[in-house]
Amino acid sequence: MRPALRGLGQQEQFLAQAAHELRTPLATLRLVVERGGSSGASDEALRLVDRLSRLVTGLLARARMEAGAQRVELVPLRLDQLVETTVDELPDHESVTVSSEPVVVLGDPDLLAQAVRNLVENAQRHGGPAGSPVEVTVAPGLVAVRDHGVGVPLTDRERVFARGVTGGSGAASGTGAGLAIVRWVADLHHGTAHRTDAPGGGLIAELRLPAHTAHASSSSSSHEGPGTVGA
Repeated sequence: MRPALRGLGQQEQFLAQAAHELRTPLATLRLVVERGGSSGASDEALRLVDRLSRLVTGLLARARMEAGAQRVELVPLRLDQLVETTVDELPDHESVTVSSEPVVVLGDPDLLAQAVRNLVENAQRHGGPAGSPVEVTVAPGLVAVRDHGVGVPLTDRERVFARGVTGGSGAASGTGAGLAIVRWVADLHHGTAHRTDAPGGGLIAELRLPAHTAHASSSSSSHEGPGTVGA
């Protein structure tokens, strides 16, 4: 009975997380549709639909892996190329700059792309006014995302990686499932995820991964670009 009860508990947590995470973008999408007519409203609606699609895909992948229906497969890949491609595919990437060096890690490209998207989008939503700069750095075993917002109290820096905990305050607050997925992806890759103060203000969110022993320039380990987590 214990495994069955544990499985039910995981499914209950997943459903609660999914409902909580989807509520805000759905409400925003409703307002955008009600405004209607303008090309700006249409563009915003498309961005929200894309975000919802990514959220659902990530949540489903997590639920399947936690239930044992899907396994993560770690392969050598170029982390710098994956990050650059992921950022380029974001709808609002103009304010995001990427500084990288060749880095090879063992990872699941789809899950790592999901984690990078969540980190950057979280920085965009909570790191200051719309269009505020976000800097992404890729170094051996590290993806660091810096924002220029007001930061998060020290007591909340770990809590924001928990399911259902908000990642900001006031109008900029979110449900926190995005950062919870980042922590989950880090755990799957035997890595860590945490946030620290940035020099001069703002926060740095770090995803740390064990470095792969293969040389980063090896053509056999290159990764052309992230795909989509299997739905």
